[in-house]
Amino acid sequence: MSMIDKLGISGIRSYGTKEEVIISFPKPLCIILGANGSGKTTIIEALKMALTGELPPNVSKGSAFIHDPSIEAETETKAQIRLQFTTTQGRTVIAYRKFQLTNKANKKQEFKSVDQSAEFIDRIPVLDVTGANGPLLANRGN
Repeated sequence: MSMIDKLGISGIRSYGTKEEVIISFPKPLCIILGANGSGKTTIIEALKMALTGELPPNVSKGSAFIHDPSIEAETETKAQIRLQFTTTQGRTVIAYRKFQLTNKANKKQEFKSVDQSAEFIDRIPVLDVTGANGPLLANRGN
């Protein structure tokens, strides 16, 4: 059975750009609880985006999905979703999706999907707490 292990979110909706939020999914069950507006739906939408590349419903070209740069008095937001999961064959995979939202001079926003990739991790993965600019996972050993 394939399993979702960890999700890293930064710059998506209410998840700001200053620090990556890393969510672990305990086995065999994970329940997501929180107050209204705390980001529960964003977690599910980030999982869907990481796995399928599909934007959530009612999102106009991605601009409502990415953290609004004007909230932090910026002209641009760089966002990313990183998902670690285990395949049915027991291999660990990390899928990356990176986005950019830019406020233009004409008060319009431009959304870009900057990068998307997936890679197998062959060593034992451990959490790296360096934050949004560092790797979600590091390799222990050799």
